Amino acid sequence: MSDLTEFYKTPNAMEPLFPDDASKKLEALAITLISKANNLSGKLHPITRAAIADFLRPMNSYYSNLIEGHDTHPIDIHKALNSDYSKDKKKRDLQLEAYAHVNVHKSISEEMRKASRDVNPSSVSFLQRIHSEFYDYLPSEFKKVISKEGEVKEVIPGKFRKTEVEVGRHIAPYSKNLKIFMERFENFYDSFSDSNQSKIKRIISIAASHHRLVWIHPFLDGNGRVVRLYSDACFMFEELDASGLWSISRGLARAKEDYHAHLANADLQRFNDYDGRGNLSNKILIAFCDFFIQTAIDQIDYMSRIIDIDTMLTRLTKFAELMSIKGKLKRESEYVLTGVFLKGKISKSEAMRITQLSDKTLKILIDELTALQLLIPKKEGKEVMYYVSYPITYAASIFPGLYPSSKEIDMLNEM
Repeated sequence: MSDLTEFYKTPNAMEPLFPDDASKKLEALAITLISKANNLSGKLHPITRAAIADFLRPMNSYYSNLIEGHDTHPIDIHKALNSDYSKDKKKRDLQLEAYAHVNVHKSISEEMRKASRDVNPSSVSFLQRIHSEFYDYLPSEFKKVISKEGEVKEVIPGKFRKTEVEVGRHIAPYSKNLKIFMERFENFYDSFSDSNQSKIKRIISIAASHHRLVWIHPFLDGNGRVVRLYSDACFMFEELDASGLWSISRGLARAKEDYHAHLANADLQRFNDYDGRGNLSNKILIAFCDFFIQTAIDQIDYMSRIIDIDTMLTRLTKFAELMSIKGKLKRESEYVLTGVFLKGKISKSEAMRITQLSDKTLKILIDELTALQLLIPKKEGKEVMYYVSYPITYAASIFPGLYPSSKEIDMLNEM
């Protein structure tokens, strides 16, 4: 390994940092992504959009951790978010990991939504902070890794690794020179840089930088989660995440083998003089960016179908019917569920009007919906408003297909 690490002591080893695509296919895909993301963002009332984004955050955590081989059941994630942890240590640790991811993702989202934001997602400080915040939540067992030589190493939150690592066929850059690699990464992909004024270029850079950050492998462990959170932050920065309505992690997890293959292939050195001017293959970097952006577009298309208004209203009606049959909700809950979906919130007086229920019976219905976390009552002035809410437990009925079928069967059985 020592001879090979000599090669990775200077940042030019990770060139090209941006694909030279003469075909312009990547530009066309970036334009498609912009159009589809904007259309998705405009489909729903802002309050409903925010509620669904909160509902999807655990899903993002589920799939990002699944890529790392950690399969935490969505029901267990829901329990963790409600401070209900398993007595089984292994399951509890996975719950804590999921909880960490959800909270860091939420923190990033809130930061990127600020009108006065000036954070560069590609900055060293931002990436170290993501790693630090993520690991601060984790149990001690998750902060230890075993090296190839069998030594136990401790992961220091937010700190770059001080040892050499080998991932598959790839030997990551020399640990003592990580600072200059990361400085090069930050400067090249800086969203505020004069050289990155083109939005299309920045979108393609999200894909290219995703691989290059994996290639650098700056932290001893947790790089995969940090890189995907970084990509999420970049899409948020560009206002292309439709306010949180889609997740790149779901797409990458569903194509896990292809994802890992594309990552590994993009580690390869250039094939010949016609394969770019850098050390790494330009041709395969183009292929990775193509795969990555296509995956993003596929997830946007999927969510556009899932939250189609007519389709959602039909599912909410069927959900209310099913819950009524089970004796868990009054049949009139359909009108409240569809009302808050369309408007984000409705008043108590409007709920009474659309359900045609008495004040006493409406209170029972509202209490049922609130207990199931399908509604959030809030006092606003003299009026009580009912806000839309979607718990993970009903994902299989209201948003089918988000999770693997085996998990959704369990969720349906829990209803």
